[in-house]
Amino acid sequence: MAGGDTELKGLTMALGQELSAGLEEPIYDADRWMRAQALAEALGAAVARGADPTGAAAMLDRLPPPRNPREVVIGHLIRAGVLRDGSAPTAAIQALADDIAGPNPRHSLAQADYVLRGVLYAVWTNRMNLSDPGRHDLAMRRLWHTILEKYRAQMPARDPVPAARRQRDLIVLMTGQFVQGMHQPSIDIQEFASKLVLRFGRRVVLINSADGPASAHYPYLGGFTSSADEGLVDRTQLMIDRLPVPFIHLPPGFTDPATAATLCDRILEMRPDLILSFGTLNPVADLCRGLVDVVSIPFGTYLPMAEPAFVALPRALVASDGPALAVAGLSPDRVAIIDYCYTRPAMDKARTRAELGVPEDAILTLVIGIRLSQEVTPAFAAALDAAVQAEPRLFFLFVGTLDGYEDLVAPLPALAGRSRAHGFDPDVIGLLAVADLFLNPPRGGGGASAAYALSSGVPAFTLNAGDVATVVGPDFHLAGYGDFAPLAARFADDAGYRDAMRAKARTRFAAISSRDVMLRQILDGVKAMRVKG
Repeated sequence: MAGGDTELKGLTMALGQELSAGLEEPIYDADRWMRAQALAEALGAAVARGADPTGAAAMLDRLPPPRNPREVVIGHLIRAGVLRDGSAPTAAIQALADDIAGPNPRHSLAQADYVLRGVLYAVWTNRMNLSDPGRHDLAMRRLWHTILEKYRAQMPARDPVPAARRQRDLIVLMTGQFVQGMHQPSIDIQEFASKLVLRFGRRVVLINSADGPASAHYPYLGGFTSSADEGLVDRTQLMIDRLPVPFIHLPPGFTDPATAATLCDRILEMRPDLILSFGTLNPVADLCRGLVDVVSIPFGTYLPMAEPAFVALPRALVASDGPALAVAGLSPDRVAIIDYCYTRPAMDKARTRAELGVPEDAILTLVIGIRLSQEVTPAFAAALDAAVQAEPRLFFLFVGTLDGYEDLVAPLPALAGRSRAHGFDPDVIGLLAVADLFLNPPRGGGGASAAYALSSGVPAFTLNAGDVATVVGPDFHLAGYGDFAPLAARFADDAGYRDAMRAKARTRFAAISSRDVMLRQILDGVKAMRVKG
């Protein structure tokens, strides 16, 4: 590791020089910010490759004490990114919440929102570690609550729409990101809109509040930005299944209190029966709570970071949900348990293994995702390498963008010889037609691809954590990735087991394949909770 240590020392010294005038300065000097951030990211990469982080830790310890809350937050973010310090993301969020709750905050509301979303994404994509996920989750929710309080303080009070004056056939669908193409949440929302009109006889208005940051304006979060579809920004109507749907698109980026207030007023003028808020961190939807009935629905199994009137949750509540609900001012009787359901896409064409560069006798296992570059970690790759050593017939096909695939597998000869990076492919169903198994990497999302595997009779295995674990059910849970090779061997050699697992996959998909059932569960659940409350 001499070369790695030399590299680390040089990077450490360079970053120390950039930060020597004070941690806060790179915010105001774009060139210094970018140099310092690039050095911090290079340091983090060197540590991830195995370089001794002692030098980086010592350098950070020698920096002058932080002079203000912004330097405190930046210092924690550097430790989170460079040293993968699992306590640092939580410390950054707590320090930020304390600052903006005070009388003279050093962070603006926009900066607080950016850091919250940036840390959430960094943890989601394995760029930051957490030593105490439960404590971190509560810190994030408390920060969101503080941010909402800041919004409310800058907005005039409004009277709620009386129940008798609401248009009982009108539902507002709201999300923080809506784009065209293969973005699964956007596809889901279009189908919800269509079914609410055609199957449930409702009128709908679709709102994209576009809250994610359009540009990076806080350092040491990897230049985090969100995607917006410029072709939709000025649209006032969308055609969904040949239905004209009224559409509102806010300017992409941070939704300031004035813009939020204006949108709240537009919604109140509509007098909808419900707002169905999809996803998480949607300030306008939360600010409408108490004015009309707002239902928060996640695009997965996580408890959304939201403060609505009701939650529609695709899993049973667990004990750890109690404190999170309390932060949002909710109780368990405000949560409707639903099934998040999926629609199987059409297949373009079935592939052949020859076309895919896969041996005919291989146990073909697909690893599918839109964020594989972050989700296929070195530890997961090492687990796949061990699986191939245990069962040489295994072959892993990575479906989705996987940057640095060659470097990832170079030290793993078994995996290198029995895997391929296929890249993005819109016809996942065509690939699943020739697959044997599906394996989920450690991540929070991935539910849709796992559901599509089940729909094709492909057993989808996963650790018992995250969205995929809920989607596939306990029949496909692994205690650890070391269990996968024996299961794959049995699947290949035991026809009875193979048929049984394929049948279980299709049966499980049948239970989560009706969007009509999902929407009925939401509407009936809200109706029942209204009666109780």
